[in-house]
Amino acid sequence: GHKLLWTNTLHLVEEMTHQIWKRGRKPFAVLYVHIAIWKGIKLKLTKASRSYYGDNVWEFNLPAGYTCPFAKDCLLKADRQTGKQTKGVDMVYRCYAACSERYPAVRNVRWKNFDDLRKLKTKDGITSALSSMFSGKEKAIRIHGGGDFYNQQYFDSWLDVCSRMPRVEFWAFTKSIPYWVKRMHAIPNNLVLIASYGGTHDGLIAEHGFKYCIVYPTTTMALASGLHIDTDDTLARKPSCNFALVDNYEKKPKV
Repeated sequence: GHKLLWTNTLHLVEEMTHQIWKRGRKPFAVLYVHIAIWKGIKLKLTKASRSYYGDNVWEFNLPAGYTCPFAKDCLLKADRQTGKQTKGVDMVYRCYAACSERYPAVRNVRWKNFDDLRKLKTKDGITSALSSMFSGKEKAIRIHGGGDFYNQQYFDSWLDVCSRMPRVEFWAFTKSIPYWVKRMHAIPNNLVLIASYGGTHDGLIAEHGFKYCIVYPTTTMALASGLHIDTDDTLARKPSCNFALVDNYEKKPKV
């Protein structure tokens, strides 16, 4: 009984804070941080490999597949408890992020982030919880080394986060093209989105002229495409450069 009362009280306070925010009383947004604490919410950035990116990059990650509503060619899910992989019916190549979830520590961080986000019911609540991860020292953020924008509200929250931090560089690969289309004129200048071919809504990419990447099974095929190959996200981070990627599990010809 006490737990239900406490939960209902939190929802009430969250809604009241949301209404205050909408009326222009921005300082009250700090209440969202307290709500997050009360709900046990603490989202976590992951320090990325410097050997890959070449500089100090942080990632925000979610469970691959489970948060990828428009994935097709790369759809692969790792069981939350065991790490056992389940392929999507149309899978062409294995999702590297999903494969990395064979490690319990990786799964735990990503699922904790996802569980916490789902406790928040408003865009402003999600925005504040995401914003609270940052110490002020981060300069480069890849949104979703694993996972994707799983609904419109979550996508919109990241737009708000990026707008609040204009000096921080953000970029994200995504197959959630429909969410992007709905906000295509509201993307902050410090956020680079890369449309990843191989999803269920590929037709929207060319229709709207979005920056894109294509994954090829071999280096030879990638070179033949005429696109430059990105090996360390350098091209991903540039605002209007299309590029190729090579399958992480490329089968090398036998010599």
